[in-house]
Amino acid sequence: MSPHSKHRGFTLLEVLLALVIFAVLSLSAYGVLQGVLRNDEVSRAKIARLSELQRAMATLARDLTQALPRPTRVNGETTSTVFQATRFQLDSEDGAVLFTRAGWLNPGGMLRRSELQKVGYRLSQQTLERLTWRYPDAVTGTLPEAQPLLTKVTAFSLRFYKNNEWQTQWLSPNELPAGVEITLTLADYGTIQRRFLLATPANSTSGSS
Repeated sequence: MSPHSKHRGFTLLEVLLALVIFAVLSLSAYGVLQGVLRNDEVSRAKIARLSELQRAMATLARDLTQALPRPTRVNGETTSTVFQATRFQLDSEDGAVLFTRAGWLNPGGMLRRSELQKVGYRLSQQTLERLTWRYPDAVTGTLPEAQPLLTKVTAFSLRFYKNNEWQTQWLSPNELPAGVEITLTLADYGTIQRRFLLATPANSTSGSS
């Protein structure tokens, strides 16, 4: 090795250039990471929203398909009403419905109530709410328990199937419709429509034929 040879280091310009390249790569990697995190957050929000929508539809299906033609007290008075669906009732901002359903689980009758449940649906502050009463024949002044079911709902309407046609008003509160059509307008997904078949004698006959 020559005695005159020297180890050559990096110049200041080369060091600055390396730092600039490293900074650019770091910013690019950070941008990619932020994009991945944003996409993950959006995906989680969409999954949560779809789960909320599926739960709401499953609850509606469970209640409506188990509806019974069982009259309940209205304002503490005995009536023949078995299915009440009037717009703005139950303090709703749009459509509303009230009926009695079977199948409220009470294993062995251990709880001090029957397996019948008085339920209702209403729209309150852009939230579809499920109303429940502990007893079908509640006394005057008994307030229902309100369960938020679906958010971002801007409109809630119902139609009812009877005599081979769909009706926008239910004028036969002393009987069940053969079917109920639910229409929900959501702020993010637009209009969603579902139809449910109720357990009426006509449906039982057609189903067995």
